[in-house]
Formats: sequence, structure tokens, C-alpha cells
Amino acid sequence: MAWQTRSRQLHWKSSATSRSASSAGQRIQIEGLEQVKAEIQRIGKKAEEGVANAVKATALEVISDVKKRIQSGPKTGHTYTRGNISHTASAPGQAPATDTGTLASSPYFEQSSKLSATVGSRLAYSAYLEFGTTRIAPRPSWTPAVEAATPKLQKRIEDAIRKAAQ
Repeated sequence: MAWQTRSRQLHWKSSATSRSASSAGQRIQIEGLEQVKAEIQRIGKKAEEGVANAVKATALEVISDVKKRIQSGPKTGHTYTRGNISHTASAPGQAPATDTGTLASSPYFEQSSKLSATVGSRLAYSAYLEFGTTRIAPRPSWTPAVEAATPKLQKRIEDAIRKAAQ
């Protein structure tokens, strides 16, 4: 098909329902969205539903991938002890290491329209971990998950439109 997906459309979003001042989210946008809309218009409701399902499936896949990145793999950062509990943090460049489970349970997904979804965390510190600060190096989990899901979204959209056109 004539469209492509583009990842890393990063945005910051204030949330009235969140206790944090801001949150980080990632958006996968469809390049050539007008062409996709034209195909949906031409083919009909079946294509629109197929694309909506592709967007939702991809968003849920990103959330699952982020959780796996946080919860799995040996982390090779600094090991420290709090009370009787030992924890090994992630090293720069690794996904954050889970400690209390709050970060791993924080991802959310919102599908604002049939062609748009946002995934992210409402925890302010998730943005600090993802992009780093002046004091800590980035520990990305969202960016690699979105980059891995982007080609899958494109294929899902192509398949949905192709199937609806039959």
C-alpha cells in the first residue's frame, strides 16, 4: 500500500486523573493517513473496523512489550539494599528494573478514535526514566517497544484493508 507508519511521535500530556504533573506517552501515527481514510471511505465500514482493530491490537502489544521489558532480563546496574531486600537497578540503556511493580503496572491505553491510540504511563518518573535527566541516563522501554510495533501496525492495516476489499 502507499502509506507507511512513523514512530517516535512523542508527546507530553497533562492528566487531571493523575497525581503526577505530567506523563509521557508514545504515539504511532500513520503517514499518509488521508490515503488510509480514502480507502476506508471507498471500501466502507468493514475496512474502518479492521483498521480500528489493528490500531487497538498494536497499542495493546506495545503495553505488553513495555511490561516485559521492565519485568524481565537481568539488570546490570548498581545493587543496593533497603532493609533486608536487595535490588539491582538497570544500567543506562537498559529498560528500568522493576522494584515495587508500580511502573510495570502503570501503562495505559486510550483509543481516541478508530485511527488513533495513545499508550503511556501517568507516572511522571516514567518520562525521566525513558528520556533521562541531567542526573540519570535514559532507560528506555517505550521507545523500543514502539519501534518494534510500528512495522506490525503497517502490516495489520494493509491486511485489514485488503481483507475488507475482498
